[in-house]
Amino acid sequence: MDAGAKARVREVLLARAREEVAAAQESVVAEQAAGKLDQDSSFSVDEQSQTDEAGGLAALFEETVARQQTALAELETLDFGPRERVSPGAIIGLDGDRYGVGVVAGALDCDGVTYEGMSIDSPLYAVLAGHRAGDTVAFRGRDHRIDFVA
Repeated sequence: MDAGAKARVREVLLARAREEVAAAQESVVAEQAAGKLDQDSSFSVDEQSQTDEAGGLAALFEETVARQQTALAELETLDFGPRERVSPGAIIGLDGDRYGVGVVAGALDCDGVTYEGMSIDSPLYAVLAGHRAGDTVAFRGRDHRIDFVA
């Protein structure tokens, strides 16, 4: 994997993270709007209950937005420079799969290849940290080969 390919993966990760923040923000706005009743008209107990529920959902979405904004900020500052060892900012191949290390992300495609994020809090990262391409590590009773580190 060359520097250009790694940069494209980073851009796809950033675009996805920005889309997730925007979608969560839209959900907050929608739930806040649903949580407002016209104070100049009468409303039923059911309407009041639904308004209360919408307000609670808005708070949950606001927490989601905050988490996603934090993840985005971390991703924006993560150094994706070349790596020889598994560490945050590396792109690794593991048993034929590819991962962005230090990234919280579901599967995404870039240049026809699927990548997933690998959080530094994950048990697998704890086993892989510091290893090089060609190393084999044991995880949950199985051996895994590191195909490449970029």
